[in-house]
Amino acid sequence: MITVQEAEHLIKIHWSTTGSEEIALESCTGKVLAESIYADRDYPPTDRVMMDGIAINKKAYDQGVRKFPIAGVAAAGRAPLNLENIETCIEVTTGCPLPNGADLVVPYEELCIQNGVAEIMIDKSRIVRDCVHPRGSDCHAGKLVLASGTKLKGIHLGILASFGYTKVLVKKPPKIKVIATGNELIPIHQKPQPYQIRQSNVYALRASLVSYGYCNVTIDYIPDVPEVIKSHYQVNAQAYDWLIYCGGISQGKYDYLPRIWQSMGVVQYIRGVKQKPGKPMWFGVDYENKTTILGLPGNPVAALVCLHRYFLNRGRFYGRLQQAMTSPSDVTYFVPASINTKHKLMPIIPQNSGDFVALANSDGFVELPPSQQVCTGEEDVLFYPWY
Repeated sequence: MITVQEAEHLIKIHWSTTGSEEIALESCTGKVLAESIYADRDYPPTDRVMMDGIAINKKAYDQGVRKFPIAGVAAAGRAPLNLENIETCIEVTTGCPLPNGADLVVPYEELCIQNGVAEIMIDKSRIVRDCVHPRGSDCHAGKLVLASGTKLKGIHLGILASFGYTKVLVKKPPKIKVIATGNELIPIHQKPQPYQIRQSNVYALRASLVSYGYCNVTIDYIPDVPEVIKSHYQVNAQAYDWLIYCGGISQGKYDYLPRIWQSMGVVQYIRGVKQKPGKPMWFGVDYENKTTILGLPGNPVAALVCLHRYFLNRGRFYGRLQQAMTSPSDVTYFVPASINTKHKLMPIIPQNSGDFVALANSDGFVELPPSQQVCTGEEDVLFYPWY
């Protein structure tokens, strides 16, 4: 078996991508950017007035001038006016270009305007470009603003719109099927016998994928019958970008999946990871069909932990445990946890990796390294949220 870090690396370098597509800006929310975005010009593109008032030349103010005849009115959306006489002023509105020859804005609140003359009523020290948003202070032309791989939110769409993007190149969302396996499984609307369980895992896994922005996710079921597994794979490998199986990957007599995948041409990269829960995890790529295969354990806690640890981990962060934890010394230990009001992580210990109910009050899980048997609560540990 390999370590968690080795598994993470193998998945990263062999994960089969689905390419990119150009879509309308208004449809980009939640999509992942497939190109880097650079500023097309300075922002702001000119010295921009930030308050309604008057624009003056500071030299006149320093010379003691406090009354300024109004020589014009500048408005947003118009070319900048020229302040030709430094002993006069130009009325300005928020958002308009700073008039040429002016370098200081005095807001209306500090003025008295009568008979076309603006008098500065508050005598104080002033600096050049008071109430001015300087050209290029946000970013200069050519600067990297949004890196490829950014998940687009509302603020990002505003930036793209300001740069003139009507269409944006985003990563093409994968077509995903989540497949429950096992003869003991029955549809959720049926009443199970004591030896049966409902097909619950696929609903949790699908919901997790959807919450991370994967919109094209369907669920399915196959029994532990080799002929059925083979025919099902042949059809679905051609139709889906990702096939995520739950169960059937361990060393049991009816765990046919790994052997069948390899017989169908899938290249195996991971079979077993030094982790608890989730030790049997499997990963491979069908290069002929351009399909990624992920085999998750059938136990609910293990399946969810593996999916989030390796594939849905954009929101992970470091935190500290509220209480000390002892972990197995030879494996990476994943423990469900909740976040309390003081942002501490409270471990929730399931009875086993099939104890699905224990997750009900958890917010995610922590990762405890194998090299450290006891985490006292003084160390930073990685936390992976469910959302």
